[in-house]
Amino acid sequence: MNLQANKLNNDIVPNRDSLPIAIIGGSYAGLAFANFLHRNSIPYVIFDSKSFPFTHVMGGAGFIVPSYDLIAKKLEIESSAADCVRGGVISRKDVIESLLQKVEPNLITSRRIVRIENRLGLFYLHSIKKHNSSKEQSESILGPFQFVVGADGVLSTVRTSALPRTFLIGDARWVNDRWYDFGLQRINRGADMALLDGLELGQAIAVEKTVPQMRVPSKYCAWSISRRRTRRRFALLLVILAILLVKCRGKCQVIFHNMIQTLQDVIFGDDCLNHDRQNPLMTFQFHGSWMSLDGTYAVLTPNPLFWIQLSVLIILQSLVAIILAFTIHKGIVQRRGSACSHLLCWGFILPFAITLPFYLIRFFNVRNRAVLLSTAATPTFVTFRCLEALYGFSPHSVEESLWNYCMYCSSVIEFVFDEKTKSPARASGNDVMNKGKHFAMNFLLVSLLLSFMEVHAYQPFDTHASITSVQEHRGLLRTTMRYIRPGHVGNNFLSALLTSLTVATGTAAFGFAICGLAGILTLDAFDSPMFKSTSVSDFWGRRWNRLVHGVLKRGVYKPVRKYSSKTIAALSTFIVSGILHEYILW
Repeated sequence: MNLQANKLNNDIVPNRDSLPIAIIGGSYAGLAFANFLHRNSIPYVIFDSKSFPFTHVMGGAGFIVPSYDLIAKKLEIESSAADCVRGGVISRKDVIESLLQKVEPNLITSRRIVRIENRLGLFYLHSIKKHNSSKEQSESILGPFQFVVGADGVLSTVRTSALPRTFLIGDARWVNDRWYDFGLQRINRGADMALLDGLELGQAIAVEKTVPQMRVPSKYCAWSISRRRTRRRFALLLVILAILLVKCRGKCQVIFHNMIQTLQDVIFGDDCLNHDRQNPLMTFQFHGSWMSLDGTYAVLTPNPLFWIQLSVLIILQSLVAIILAFTIHKGIVQRRGSACSHLLCWGFILPFAITLPFYLIRFFNVRNRAVLLSTAATPTFVTFRCLEALYGFSPHSVEESLWNYCMYCSSVIEFVFDEKTKSPARASGNDVMNKGKHFAMNFLLVSLLLSFMEVHAYQPFDTHASITSVQEHRGLLRTTMRYIRPGHVGNNFLSALLTSLTVATGTAAFGFAICGLAGILTLDAFDSPMFKSTSVSDFWGRRWNRLVHGVLKRGVYKPVRKYSSKTIAALSTFIVSGILHEYILW
């Protein structure tokens, strides 16, 4: 049977349980696991990067496998003739040859797996095939599979991916769990441990063939292993920091004090953001009677101190948001509906997030209005994202892992998540270029419009009506006509356009930075709301500040709608939106 043609190239499989299990790695653990699946009639496919035959194992006949007799009986494997020569003791090479007897038809060689992808709960393998006749390589996508088992050694692709419902056996698992003995036990008993791993995982899978009902020990789960490794590294980092603080407490205090003093005096101490004293790059004269534009104009460079202040505050708030995201995921997402989750949300996280900007403003003595506005990023997003988590309305895929949730909560710009892989979508080179062009264009438009509006005291159009036109109307009609005059409407339009471009420029700057540095695709907060909107709902719902629209919808409207009518939910959202804007401006 040609497994590669019949099993791997079918994109639509009606019965998930009939899909094969992908085993990456054809050494001790992978072959032992495959033999157990073969014995229990569970479909499987083995992939190995080496070409066949690959039975040469480092060490040759110099090592033995003490547990092989027990394992061979359970797997019903016949020993090779070589063990008769060695007095009943089988070598590692003989183990490989005997394990290949039944599973070799399901073995695909010269196929290196470079990436694992999860599409709607099914797994697809991105592979590179080596051709023996030439140095050329061909790439292909194999799948779907029920789940993936990594037996691919120390440099395991499965362990690097750490996706849910992927498992590790052999060296791929022990390289993390036995880190403290520097691999000595793995070297001495590596073959034994690998065979026992394959046998035990096969027994767990044979008990429950349906994937959602499987009860596999957590020590084999790639995601659990990744979390344990992360916790160990974090604990080690804390221990190192604690030792440094104890040993160098005096020096650390001096360094910390100097850092804070530098932030307060150098970055946030100068008042140049409110009174620009830069020397112009160039000046030019403009002669024209249109809107009183006669005069001398100067071109100034962007003030880097503004962007430094903005970046420092955003980074500090992002670090705080990561800690809060960890707390939300552990205390609210994983315990949703409990009294502790409500107490944590309403009693700690929301009060802390709302009061944080006042401490930042007072500590750094922030005076620039635009920078003051940026301090509202944490309370705005953390507050509503906490409510999303409390009532179960977080965006799709963000709660799949702690990593996704921390990235989602720590960023002032919302990430675009891939529905197939359930992870942040990767930004291509074109995406980065488009983000950069979008930011540069918005920055130029804001600079020109702000300069134009400031020269005319933000009222470039004449709003004074003639005495005759005013006397023609009385009472309420007279007041109405005053506000719908062309000059007044024009001034308001330019002010609204300036507000839209200013906020869009700030969000575009950080979106461009995230795409370029982290390679993650971000959501555009504004989509030309002043010129491309076709209706009021299109303006507010799909084009104007989609970040705030999304958090209000998921954090206020949907939770209220869950327990009341649409009218009450819409009214509640409108009231909270008004309070939010008053809080930000305050």
